[in-house]
Amino acid sequence: MADNQFGLITRPTNDPAMAVWEQEGWKEAPVPVYQLMNFAALENASGGMALMTNGLREFEVISSQGNEERDTFALTLLRGVGTLGKEELLLRPGRPSGIKIPTPDSQTRGKLVCEFALFGYAGDHISANIMAEARDNVTPIQCYNKIPYNAMKLNVGEQNLPLTYSLLSKEKRGVVLSVLKKAEDEQGLVLRVYNPAESGDVEDAVSFNLPVSSWQQVSMDEQPLDAVSATETGFGAVKPCQAKSFLVKF
Repeated sequence: MADNQFGLITRPTNDPAMAVWEQEGWKEAPVPVYQLMNFAALENASGGMALMTNGLREFEVISSQGNEERDTFALTLLRGVGTLGKEELLLRPGRPSGIKIPTPDSQTRGKLVCEFALFGYAGDHISANIMAEARDNVTPIQCYNKIPYNAMKLNVGEQNLPLTYSLLSKEKRGVVLSVLKKAEDEQGLVLRVYNPAESGDVEDAVSFNLPVSSWQQVSMDEQPLDAVSATETGFGAVKPCQAKSFLVKF
C-alpha cells in the first residue's frame, strides 16, 4: 500500500493485466510502478516494512529471486531522459508519446544526494501509526543559526521567549495532522486532519495549551460548515480517507 493526499491505496504487487496487455491490444503495458506521497509499505500477517522518501515519489515491488514472488522494494532515486516521447519502446510499442524531442539536459548528470528511510513494524500499518511516523520523517523541524542572522543588527531586541513551547498535543494514533496554518481571512488557525485507514471511522480530538474561544468545522476553502462554533476540540467521526478542517480561535 501507499499513501496519497488524505489516505491510503492498497494495490496488488503485480497487475494481472501485464500477462494479457499485448494480446488484448493495449497501447501501453500496465506496469505496476506506483506513486506515493510520504510512504509505501509491504506487509504480511505478522508485520511489514515501510519505505519513506524525500525524493521522487515512485516505487515498485519486485522479485529478489527472479520468480513470481515479489518481495523487494525498488525505489526510484533518479530519472534520466535523453529523448522525450520516444517511439517503439518495449512497454509502449509503436507511436511516440506526444512530441518526440531530444532532452539532453534531463539526464540528471552530476552529484546527487538522495534521502530515504526504512521503518520496520509489527502488526499492520494502521496500528503501527505508519502514516504519522512518515509525516514526522519527511517534515523535520526547521531551524536557523541565529548568530549570522543577527550579525548586521546594531540594536538586537530582547529575547524573552521560553526555551520550549507547545501549542497543542495529540496522540499519534487516530487521525493524522495534515496542516496547521494561519487562517486566510480570520484571526485564527486552521487545522486539517484525515483518517488514513481504508475502512472504519475514527473518533479523535486535539488538546490546546491555550483557552479556546471558538472551534468550528470549515471547508477546504475555509468557509463555515457548522452554524454554531464550540469550544470542545473534537473532530467527530472521521470516515475512511476523509479530511476535515477546523478553524480555532483563542
